[in-house]
Amino acid sequence: MKLQNLKLENFRQFYNPQEIDFAANDKNVTLIIGVNGTGKTGIFRAIIFALYGEQRLQQDTTGEKVHLVNFQKLRENSENPVIATVTLQFEYDNKQYILVRKIAESEQNGEIQEISQDASLSLISDDGETNEVIHDANSVTDFISQILPARVRNFFFFDAERLQLLTDLSSNSSSTNIKQGVQDILQVSNLQRSLNILKRLHDTEMRSISAASGDPEIERLSQQIDKDQSRVNEIQKENTYYQQKVQAAQAEIQNVEKQLADNKQLQQDKKDVDAQKKIKETADNAVVTTLKNMIGDIEPCSSILARDMFPQIMPQIKDMREDQRDLFSKQVLTQSLQNGVCMLCGNDLGNHPEAERHINKLLENYQSSELSGILDLVERANERINEDLRILPDKMNNNYQSLVKSTEEAEKAQAIIDRKSVSLDANMDMERNLEEKEHTTLPELRATVNDNKAKIISNEDKLEQLSGQINENQKNREVKLNEQSELAIQRSVADKTISILKELQTIVSEYDDEARSELSQQVKYMFNQLITEQDQNLIKEVNISKNYEMEILGENGINLLNDISMGQSQVLSLAFIFALAKLASKGRDEIDFPLFVDTPFARLDSQIRDHIVQKTPGLSSQWVLLLTDTEFTSREKTSFIKSNGVGYVYKLQKDSDGQTSILKSTFED
Repeated sequence: MKLQNLKLENFRQFYNPQEIDFAANDKNVTLIIGVNGTGKTGIFRAIIFALYGEQRLQQDTTGEKVHLVNFQKLRENSENPVIATVTLQFEYDNKQYILVRKIAESEQNGEIQEISQDASLSLISDDGETNEVIHDANSVTDFISQILPARVRNFFFFDAERLQLLTDLSSNSSSTNIKQGVQDILQVSNLQRSLNILKRLHDTEMRSISAASGDPEIERLSQQIDKDQSRVNEIQKENTYYQQKVQAAQAEIQNVEKQLADNKQLQQDKKDVDAQKKIKETADNAVVTTLKNMIGDIEPCSSILARDMFPQIMPQIKDMREDQRDLFSKQVLTQSLQNGVCMLCGNDLGNHPEAERHINKLLENYQSSELSGILDLVERANERINEDLRILPDKMNNNYQSLVKSTEEAEKAQAIIDRKSVSLDANMDMERNLEEKEHTTLPELRATVNDNKAKIISNEDKLEQLSGQINENQKNREVKLNEQSELAIQRSVADKTISILKELQTIVSEYDDEARSELSQQVKYMFNQLITEQDQNLIKEVNISKNYEMEILGENGINLLNDISMGQSQVLSLAFIFALAKLASKGRDEIDFPLFVDTPFARLDSQIRDHIVQKTPGLSSQWVLLLTDTEFTSREKTSFIKSNGVGYVYKLQKDSDGQTSILKSTFED
């Protein structure tokens, strides 16, 4: 199968008709690039809906209602039906097909109701005429399942971020579904169906022989065998049901755990926001403190404004100081007169009237001596100004640097707060719901898994017991029938039937063994093609059991499945998918299955990305990638250009809520 063209109308985010051509042949890579919310998953959903008529994807949360009709169209056509149409053109077995699938919905009283679904498949003749060949939705799905079985569609159409193929391949709980899917695509299931038909023919023949024998013991044994076989069929159906419940519960567990993991990130974001708020508060306080310090440093330095006049007056101050050199303190003179004793020489002023007259004379002329204090003030002011001029630049520079640092810290913290608050606000409701899921839903789901696994194990014990009973009763019946020669001809037919059955069982078993052996070899080969040189010798052997559980052996025979990195795990999953496609395309010159991947680089480091981009185009028929803008950096762009495998590039442009355009682009855009 090669995808050729996809047309969308009124489907999900695509309000107006949109179209995508898929690359093939030498340039077989199609890139579809868009930010989250623009419709990448909508395109993925459209492909799955077109092929299989399913509205839900593997990654959808269980219980979540999925609507396919564009919401804007529904609002504009209130209470009237709106039809969403997906048209997929593809090639298979050198024939061109057009698959059209439609779904009608309407919005009434705020609720969206599905009205109908319809599908048709047309064959394009060599002359370009279109002839509708299948008119029924279920028949269309059956036809597609013959090409690409629904059980294995998730091998070729998948969200790489949620890819858990290796987990499934190493898990007993999922191995049955994997086994059936792989056997479908390798055509082992067709042989198995032939076995079942022969077995039913043999059982019918043996019932006829038993009835003709007239021996009540033979009839009793036959009835018991039929009864036991009927019970076996019932138990097998029960196990299929229990297995489906296990798988559904495990899928939901995975979804919840993914949500919880995302929520842990939200919780971390919340902690980060709280921490950044404290950092910002501290930085804001530091800004205020620094500004106060700057004002405080400048305020006492206001006298600097008078610095220009001091050089002019200081020589005069010096002269005045010289004139005041012999002057005494006024307080000393006054105290001397009060005490009647000269405080300088100690003479009794009563006995020395001339000294008293001299002191009084000094007091009369003291107004000039009061300049001493003023001179002191002027000189100290000059010294302070000089000191302020010396230290102020350093103080101001230090304060400025502190101000810049604190401001930058506050701005950086605010940017982080703004960025992470968007995610927190958008997911507030989810965060409130997840706590209940973690403490209630998850334990219930795990209990469901364990309970149903226990039922499966119990039933397997019953099946083993019943199988023993059936074999024993068949042997006893054989003995009884051999005693009646008149039934020899019918016995001969039955014997030939059982002989053919055993022969076919051997063929099926050998084919299955051969397919698993070749699949194992191809997985190893594909892994070494995709992985970087440093990991070329990581895998020494790949073993795939009869239940299609995979074992990856490294040095010393150690199973590596639990020890490899996320990137290596994804490469190994891709290797399995490519190997499976290679075997399914046996007899053809090239792999005939597309690889349609959402978020392909989610778990890969840059080095592995580069290598996969270079190698994948040569290992797949088509490679369609739904990329986020963060997955398509300049590095990936350069890698794709070097690969020379890109045929088409599209970019998703959100025009408004519910309206996205698919724009053909180039690497230069």
